[in-house]
Amino acid sequence: MESRLEATTANLTQDSVSTAVKLAILSTGIFSVMFALIKMLGPEYPSGQVLFCRSFFAVIPLFPAIMKNGGWQVFKTSRPGMHLTRSAMGLISAFLCIEALRWLPLSEATSLFYTAPLITTVLSFFLLKEKLSPLKLIAVMAGFAGVLYMLQPQSNGNLTGALIALGSALCAGFVAIELRRLSETEKSITIVAFFMSACSLAGLLTMPFAFTMPDLKDALILLAIGITGGIAQIFMTEAYKFAPASTVAPLNYTSLIWATLFDALLFAKIPAWHTLLGALAVACCGILVVKAGKHEETRVSAKT
Repeated sequence: MESRLEATTANLTQDSVSTAVKLAILSTGIFSVMFALIKMLGPEYPSGQVLFCRSFFAVIPLFPAIMKNGGWQVFKTSRPGMHLTRSAMGLISAFLCIEALRWLPLSEATSLFYTAPLITTVLSFFLLKEKLSPLKLIAVMAGFAGVLYMLQPQSNGNLTGALIALGSALCAGFVAIELRRLSETEKSITIVAFFMSACSLAGLLTMPFAFTMPDLKDALILLAIGITGGIAQIFMTEAYKFAPASTVAPLNYTSLIWATLFDALLFAKIPAWHTLLGALAVACCGILVVKAGKHEETRVSAKT
């Protein structure tokens, strides 16, 4: 009887992890589609306008979850100041992300965006006083070495785009710190609702100063950017419900594969060797940081 019960529990756990893996890979693929759509628009559409569409139309797939949690009640919170800080940093990160996609190939921009876990590790040491183990320190240093390898001196202006992408990753690192604090008391849908509202408002305020009237094709692309972003957000949130972060987070790096494929198929751009090798270093080190963090948590739990 006991062995049968243990087997059933193991199967449920295995099913949950399998579901999380599928959702995470699907989410990263859809996020990559969103990035590709943003890049397809070209530089004639202001970043504020794109940011508004990315946030406002994301409400369409998020609407059922919002209604399920009481509609306007999702904005009920005891920590408005922290939501403001998180939304402001997320807003800057999203704006810089859109700008970086104008300057860089999709694969290179994506690689630099995913330095965020390395940056979060460093920020956690200074802001949260978390310990930085030798393994994490080596992984972070190696990851940034990969970034420096990707940022070899270039004459085509990509260095400017790379710095913008790193700025986006830096802000995303701050966002991760705030999310750790917010998630202790706030629902995921509340955090998302505040962020999407802030981005929509900020994007809307820029449009009287910079706006391009889209034709039907571009209007559909702008609509799709928001919808794909909202769907990807839902899938990623669900993935974290079925498996721990140490399982889900490393799967985000599969977006590098999607980005490389889209670069080749949609933009006829094959990444340079230094980009591929640097991206591989960043991805491996990011995964190592996540796994090392999980190992440390397990060890602390065992002691207590």
